[in-house]
Amino acid sequence: MIEKKCKTARLDRKKIKFSFLGIYSVVVYIFLYIPLLVVIFYSFSATKSIVYFERFSMDWYKALIEDRTLLQTTLHSVQVGLIATSISIIVGTSGGFFLARAKIKGKEVFATLCQLPLVLPGIIMGLALLVFFMSLNIKLSMFTILLAHTVFTTPVVMFQVASRLQRLGFTYEDAAKDLGANSFKTFFLVILPMIKTAIIGGGLLAFTLSFDEIIITFFVTGTWVTLPVYMYSLLRYGLTPQVFAISTIILFFSIVIIFFMAKFTEVKSERVQR
Repeated sequence: MIEKKCKTARLDRKKIKFSFLGIYSVVVYIFLYIPLLVVIFYSFSATKSIVYFERFSMDWYKALIEDRTLLQTTLHSVQVGLIATSISIIVGTSGGFFLARAKIKGKEVFATLCQLPLVLPGIIMGLALLVFFMSLNIKLSMFTILLAHTVFTTPVVMFQVASRLQRLGFTYEDAAKDLGANSFKTFFLVILPMIKTAIIGGGLLAFTLSFDEIIITFFVTGTWVTLPVYMYSLLRYGLTPQVFAISTIILFFSIVIIFFMAKFTEVKSERVQR
């Protein structure tokens, strides 16, 4: 009887604990996602008011399609994102191999320095890059934006690849070399297929960060404007459903990319197909 009472008491405590954590989780999710739902809701409003919702309409999305400036800035963001991601994949993959395979002193210091663009506040990074470009008399343009985006997207790919390589170890490389494969064949036929998901996942995350970046971009932008900076310029005239419509499209686009990124970086993708 005593044991049954003890078990019952433990189950009751677990239920209370679980219910508290469940309620707490729901409150946190509501706090995080209610503003996003409000933005999506008012993007379909037929009026310019962000207080009253009269009827459902797609007028603001049609206005976005007819906005040439919006289309141009969107193209700019996609262009910078693709180029910065491509550079990040090449440089970041090389850096990942260095972090995972090199056996030299100072590697930990190098890894720490590479983390700074991800750790430092965007306003600090943006100001530092602006001072750097001005000191070299480099005109603010697409080139400065591209360099700035490459600075903080390269470590994303680098640490993804380095983490995957560290988990793989040297077993597969040694086995390939024992079977007569040279370094070139070992990389392209053994290592690359096993780390491709990390490269793709890191590249998708890098593109998402580049496409959404505004703080650093704001400091290094001249007359060549990206979509987030253009959206900020619209906010200076007040919130409108047009801004909500742009935000909804970017939100959907980011969710799709993050979904594929999570799919490519999940643990089970590391398993070797036999």
